[in-house]
Amino acid sequence: MASRLILITIFISISYVDCVQTVNGRVKIFIGLTSGCPNARNFITSQLVPAYAEYGKFLDLEFVPWGKTERHENGTVTCQFGDNDCWANRLQRCVLNHLRGNTDAQLQYMACEYRQPYPAYQLGSFQCAREAGMGIAAADFCVNNPQMDTLDEEAEAKSTDPIEIIGVVPSIVFNDNIDVSTHWQAFRRLASVVCFALADDSSTGVLGCQI
Repeated sequence: MASRLILITIFISISYVDCVQTVNGRVKIFIGLTSGCPNARNFITSQLVPAYAEYGKFLDLEFVPWGKTERHENGTVTCQFGDNDCWANRLQRCVLNHLRGNTDAQLQYMACEYRQPYPAYQLGSFQCAREAGMGIAAADFCVNNPQMDTLDEEAEAKSTDPIEIIGVVPSIVFNDNIDVSTHWQAFRRLASVVCFALADDSSTGVLGCQI
């Protein structure tokens, strides 16, 4: 029985190593989101935040708040969880763009939006944006003037393939390789997936991964 457990553990460990590899010692994680999604909230707070706390120096994160959004011929959009979802997603795109190049700040901002009381989605609040250092006037202008930038079009383009292939939000993609099995492993055990990828690259010095 003990031998069987060891073999199972080895098999699962190898599966982790095979599914994600480093690129120049780093792992890129794309996270497609929508603000009203309970699974997205759980992933950000329970999986991504602790994984980043442990392995953040090796990670490049890309948040794309678009999710299951439908664009109509007249240019309007419908979001999975209604108008509040659209408004909050747009605010997130504005703030993430404001924080571009600062992954630590982007994660801190998204963690703020995805934990209670879910300020943007539930309250229509700029609280997290303000805490992230974006002025309310600038955030409000960005949210209400989408024609002034290309943030919506960029998010839509980036989200289309992941959501079509994976089919759910959050959509988790490593190193631009969309894979359903890897998505579900990451959704349940992100830190393990990242750890095994890093451990397979001797330059990272990461050891002692656990499932």
